[in-house]
Amino acid sequence: MRRLLLATALVVLAAPAASARPTATLPKNTFMLDVAYATSWVRRANDNHGHKAPLIEPMYRYEPGGGLQGIIIPNAKVNFQLIIPQIRYGITDYLTAAFGVPVALRTKVEPDLGWVPGDYYWTLGRSYSEQDFWEWAESMGQPKPGVWEGNKGKLSDMVLGLRYRISHHLPRFQAAGWGLALTAYWALPTGQKKDPEELASAGTTSWELHFQGELGFHLTIDKAFQSLKNRLSIGLDVFYEVFFEHTYKAGIGTKNPLIQNLAPYVGKTYKIDPGDFVGAGIYIEVIPWIGPTTNNWLTRRTRDGGAGYPPLLTVGLGYVFTFHGQSEWTSNSAIWDWTQEKPWRPGYKNRLILDVQFSFLRLGAPFMAYVSLKNLSWLPGRNNRPSDVVIAGIRVPMKFW
Repeated sequence: MRRLLLATALVVLAAPAASARPTATLPKNTFMLDVAYATSWVRRANDNHGHKAPLIEPMYRYEPGGGLQGIIIPNAKVNFQLIIPQIRYGITDYLTAAFGVPVALRTKVEPDLGWVPGDYYWTLGRSYSEQDFWEWAESMGQPKPGVWEGNKGKLSDMVLGLRYRISHHLPRFQAAGWGLALTAYWALPTGQKKDPEELASAGTTSWELHFQGELGFHLTIDKAFQSLKNRLSIGLDVFYEVFFEHTYKAGIGTKNPLIQNLAPYVGKTYKIDPGDFVGAGIYIEVIPWIGPTTNNWLTRRTRDGGAGYPPLLTVGLGYVFTFHGQSEWTSNSAIWDWTQEKPWRPGYKNRLILDVQFSFLRLGAPFMAYVSLKNLSWLPGRNNRPSDVVIAGIRVPMKFW
């Protein structure tokens, strides 16, 4: 049994790995297991003028039949942690399939509610203070919302994808260092929607994470500079990503009767048709260190002695511009619909990317480790919630036949 396990491991782990270029596909009958940990955080939104704004809009609270008690000013902070296992398979040398199953480890939302006093009340001899308001709210069954944690072990939307390397059929084009690929994906609706009874919570659907659409198409072209021994490549990606309409339950105020009791006004359910994504990105890949190729159990299994394995260090830089269209909310209340659509009017976001990959195949270790940073908060955007993301993962190439 021990020999059988060892032999199986040698076959499984000795497959050559694909390039990190955005048009690359896996060799035929090769698998790539990719497991990543991601943590992201959001501290603010960008409003319609591109200025910083709170994640949750201020809430104006009124005395029943009376004047303004005050304004609740949320200074919310959100942190997501996910584990993202993926498996890719080379159907042919030019067609790769992929399947990803993102799972939330934890989501934390800190409302951090502030207070701006409202009108003068003669019964108090002053305006409502924050303590006055929440004591009044408590008497009505409304607690002050605190830190919310959830989504532990909850699925996000699983993703199916295909990449077709068109340049495989253009030998002269490919020989000159050019690559051309079409990538398509579909996100299955397996994510968890936001709890309608919580003021400060988050779901795990593609719309709520807002990192990609539910149906996407990417056309990518890149060029490796052979005069630099392919140590530099530049890629351009254009894409269109679709969001579908979904139905959500309206809150009935079981936990927050004064803030989340929406059903009497909007109906038991409402619909959201998010705006689609369209955009373009530019990517630069640099190979600062190819690294040595040692005589080991992996390099001895290839005809070129491991020279075709990925370099020890690869660094990628990228910039992606994404325009997102107008969202449309449909309920029994046109006024409420507009208040929800207002922060999600047409806008855009700017994403900066840094990718670093270490490949140890040349040294006899059958895996690649990587770190990726994706920043949306440095460059201003409009009508979005810019998140910053850190991803760390490991890739293992496998071949069974």
